[in-house]
Amino acid sequence: MWQFFADNPWVTVFAVITLGALLGMVRFGPVRLGAAGVLFVGLLVGALDEDIAAAVPAGVSALGLALYVYTVGLESGPAFFRELRGQLPVMAGAVVALAVTAVVVGFVGHAWFGISGPFLAGGYAGIGTTTPGLAAAQDASADPTQPAVGYAIGYPLAVVITILFISAVAARRTWTARRDPDSALPSTLITRTVEVTRETRWPDVPGASAHRVLASEYRPHGGSTRVARELDRLSPGDQVVLVGGEDDVRAATEALGALAPHHLLDDRSTVDYRRILLTNPDLAGHTVAELGLGEKYGAVVSRVRRGDFDMLAHDDLLLQLDDRVRVVMPRERTGEVTTYLGDTEAKVSEVSAVSLGLGLTLGFLIGIPSLTLGSTTLALGMGAGPLVMGMILGWRRRTGPLVWTLPTRANLTLRQIGLLLFLAVVGLTSGYSFRENAFSLFGLKLVAVLAIGAVVSYTLLVLITKGLGQSRERTMGLLSGYVGNPAIVAYANSRASDSRINNGYSTLFALAILVKIVCIQLIVGL
Repeated sequence: MWQFFADNPWVTVFAVITLGALLGMVRFGPVRLGAAGVLFVGLLVGALDEDIAAAVPAGVSALGLALYVYTVGLESGPAFFRELRGQLPVMAGAVVALAVTAVVVGFVGHAWFGISGPFLAGGYAGIGTTTPGLAAAQDASADPTQPAVGYAIGYPLAVVITILFISAVAARRTWTARRDPDSALPSTLITRTVEVTRETRWPDVPGASAHRVLASEYRPHGGSTRVARELDRLSPGDQVVLVGGEDDVRAATEALGALAPHHLLDDRSTVDYRRILLTNPDLAGHTVAELGLGEKYGAVVSRVRRGDFDMLAHDDLLLQLDDRVRVVMPRERTGEVTTYLGDTEAKVSEVSAVSLGLGLTLGFLIGIPSLTLGSTTLALGMGAGPLVMGMILGWRRRTGPLVWTLPTRANLTLRQIGLLLFLAVVGLTSGYSFRENAFSLFGLKLVAVLAIGAVVSYTLLVLITKGLGQSRERTMGLLSGYVGNPAIVAYANSRASDSRINNGYSTLFALAILVKIVCIQLIVGL
């Protein structure tokens, strides 16, 4: 039976992915394992016979890892560089916390328990749930199965302990946030028609100048409905459609007058609106203003839906392929606007082979140079090279005719495939070593070291963010990004509805991966 797995490695790999995905759907308390289920099933199958590891196809894990980190970089790069100036103290604090954690894990594990560097490096990657970090530990180790054992032990510890920390933070209702008093963006958007009862200039409406409220349709008193472009003065009897967060729309409504008895959007005889899929590659990487919809078609963009999130449109919002753009336009121009933006479902999952291939090539190239410090060799390698290049190219978005960003669905698909392949191969090749080491006195020692490291690490970050005046909600997101697990940020979002959670996650996610990779290579040097 076990020899069948060794003789048919591709059957084994995809059977592990299938069973692991099923395991990942099972709920354990408030979370699911997700893609990590593939790792644990791979460990189980690999533990059956040591010949299974030798039969796994070479190079599959490297390809999977490269696809995963590059697509992560493309998505997280814009948020990282956007938040760089405002969140620099928090980023610096996270770097310090990760470095201190590496010292604690390395010192306690090596000096107190005599555990070797590769096991500790894999465990450090595990309590950081960083898959690229595991790859870096394996590349730097003589025996790549040792880091995988540490990772498999540290990963579940990280998920459980982080959730306990987030629960504790969420329970702190008196949390003081002197430098992060309010959400940068509304968590949900609403649309209301307001009847003006007092003379008001549109720029004076609360939230209008700050781009927290916008007007999509407008009907002057006694006139016909039209697209709300370049509003200036509103008079009693006018009606205007407001779009924004609930609190912002309520404040604007109070300043203008009261809710109208009829919703202007219900009448689509002269002004129409619809969500249009942005699939025109010439428009990707441009701002809403650069679309020129107002000048060309007399239209305005009110919302942009990216993945699962609705964003209020403003002139400086950068668009990417697969965005669903909600356009308000004269009814007779609907066809022209739709053709201009693309709206072709067949292109949603298309990937530019030129930009993808060139981006990965550049990522592999910057991963080659290395720096030797004593017995330790530092390099970006396969884990960080494509990640860094993806962040830079995702931030740049396009270079001339080349669009670096991928449609959201294509990005998520490639990322998932890459991660599943990598974790399946790592599990299969490390399972037998895991069986020999994890369920022993040595395994208990490693659990103790990693639990200490995780508690120290997460405590440091929470204290740093609180000391820097960050809000309770942003701290939950920062901790989720610091650990770097989607299941954790999903749990944080279930405890509070606030856009600062996802913003915090994006701020530290990619940075933490890079710092962990450096620390992991230093730990292996033990």
